[in-house]
Amino acid sequence: MKYDVAIIGLGPSGIKFAQECLKKGLKTIAFEKASVGGTCLNVGCIPTKTFLSCAEAFLKLKNCTKYGIVCDNLNPNVSYESICKKKDGIVTKFSQAVAKDLTSRGLEIKNSVAKLYCKDSCATVIADNIEYQAEKIFVSTGSKPFELPDLKFDSHCILSSDDMLKCQELPKSMLIIGSGAIGVEWARILNSFGVDVTVVEKAQSLLPQMDKDISSRIERMFKMSKIKFFKSATLDSFSSGVVTLSDGKKFDAQKVLCAIGRVSVLPEITDDFKLIINDDCSTNLKNVYVIGDASGKTMLAHYASYQAKALFDSVYNNKEFRQADVPSVVYGSPEIASIGVREQDIDENELKNYKIYKLPLAFLPKSWCDDSTDGFIKIITKDDCILGAHIVSNEASALIMQISIAMKAKMKVQDLEEVIFPHPTYSEGILEAIING
Repeated sequence: MKYDVAIIGLGPSGIKFAQECLKKGLKTIAFEKASVGGTCLNVGCIPTKTFLSCAEAFLKLKNCTKYGIVCDNLNPNVSYESICKKKDGIVTKFSQAVAKDLTSRGLEIKNSVAKLYCKDSCATVIADNIEYQAEKIFVSTGSKPFELPDLKFDSHCILSSDDMLKCQELPKSMLIIGSGAIGVEWARILNSFGVDVTVVEKAQSLLPQMDKDISSRIERMFKMSKIKFFKSATLDSFSSGVVTLSDGKKFDAQKVLCAIGRVSVLPEITDDFKLIINDDCSTNLKNVYVIGDASGKTMLAHYASYQAKALFDSVYNNKEFRQADVPSVVYGSPEIASIGVREQDIDENELKNYKIYKLPLAFLPKSWCDDSTDGFIKIITKDDCILGAHIVSNEASALIMQISIAMKAKMKVQDLEEVIFPHPTYSEGILEAIING
């Protein structure tokens, strides 16, 4: 069987690439061993955001008197089973909808495990013992949770982020190893539902990949929420519900969530061929490209989609493979968002050439209306050009998008001063940061 394009894996990058192929009229086949949507839709972004939304609703209900709402004998409880059903319904709905959309446009989908068969520096696809030939093969097989060698997942007490989504009841206490986006989001979810949460981070700060002001703020928020955390620490052992840290500290935890990141997954390749992935997603096989999490680059769904479009334009539209600043968001209340240069990235001797604008969120009337004043908007510039932004705020995911557009358009801070921001909003904080910074 011969095709113009074969795609292995229908996560965000595979879906985006398939959509572009179908627009161009390329005969395309895709192989997906599980559900359409990949990590993001099935075991990542969408399920966890459902949990976060439920957690935020529960917290608002518990604290409704702060909003002038009086409910006699209010004693809300969490039905975690019901929340899980809600999550499953959303995931199934969107997975089926995406699959239906792709097939209706002409994509052939095989629900099979696919592997690469190498011959003469090229490859074909083998699935269900059938060989499929394609002029070009695009691998988008995603990633899986990183597993510590001495802390193997057992889906019972030692859990991955995938395992967390299969749990039907809440533990009484949870140790979370790692304070990246996954660890912080799960810490917030579980804490909101009354679980005793402790976070252990190997680095010297929480959310170590983000700007230092964000790290400081999330530490303060954790303290206010009574989420315990230990920095510059690692797990020494976990046995019979007792945690021992590298410094000898001991405490109880019913379960452990290992949230230290994800690792790329590649399909099986015959003859133990070692696939080398280049910066432009090409490989040492002439007709094979690797995109999305599988490429080992930035493991975010929106970057995977962007990367897929950039590669498609490079291969089929004769454009140069492009890169861009990637916004990242940690969800919860408030949201945390970041793009571009962090303050700690700037050399101390160069710092005088930069200008940093920073506005406390409490400056904005909208934050008081929403009872959400704990946060800030921080913008880093050089020669009046925006090089980075770091935000802790309600709607931070939307605010960082505005900054991202401004950076892409190479707008200077003076250009932003000429834009009308609606009032009262969080968006006007961008303007107020620049005016008052």
